[in-house]
Amino acid sequence: MKGYSVPAVLWSMLLAMPLVAHATRFTLPSERPIVVRADSVANDPEQNITRLHGHFSIEGSDWPMQADDAAVYGPLENPTRVLVTGKPARIWVKNNGIERDVMAEADEIEYTRGLEVLRLRGNARLVQGGRRSLAGEYFEYDLKSEKVSQGGPVRISILPSKPKSDDAEADASALPEQQSR
Repeated sequence: MKGYSVPAVLWSMLLAMPLVAHATRFTLPSERPIVVRADSVANDPEQNITRLHGHFSIEGSDWPMQADDAAVYGPLENPTRVLVTGKPARIWVKNNGIERDVMAEADEIEYTRGLEVLRLRGNARLVQGGRRSLAGEYFEYDLKSEKVSQGGPVRISILPSKPKSDDAEADASALPEQQSR
C-alpha cells in the first residue's frame, strides 16, 4: 500500500461503517408482511374471490382475523370485502390510529373495508377501547362514526372510566362523614 498507512486505512473503514449501517436501515420494508394461513384454498379469478377453509387467519394487516372459513373479495393484500365464519370468527381492527382498538366476534363477520363497516351475525359481540362492549344477534358497526345500526336485541356494557387522582380526592371529600355511635 503505497502512500497509505495501515492505521489510516483502518480509521477510514471504521468511519465508513456507521454510514453503511445507516444506509441499510432505510432499505428495510416499513410494513409487516401480510401472512394468510388456512388448511385449503380455492381461487376464482373471474369472480376475484379467494375461499379459504379450515383454521383461517390473516396477520400483519390493520385488521387481523381468525375464523374457520373465509371468502376474500379482491386481492388478499388489499381486499374490498372479507366474509368470515366460525365458532366464533374474530377480527381486531385498528381504529383512530389505535392498534386493535376494536375486537369483534360472531358466527359470521363481514368487513367492508372501503366503508369501514363491520356486520356481525349470530352470537355477535364487539368490544371497543377495552371499555365498551355490545352483544346481540345481529348489528352493524361503523368504524368511522362509531355508530351501531340495525341492531336488536342487544346488550350494552360500559366500564366506568378511572378517576384521576385529583378527582378521586375530590370525590372522597364530597362523601358525608360517618356518624359515630
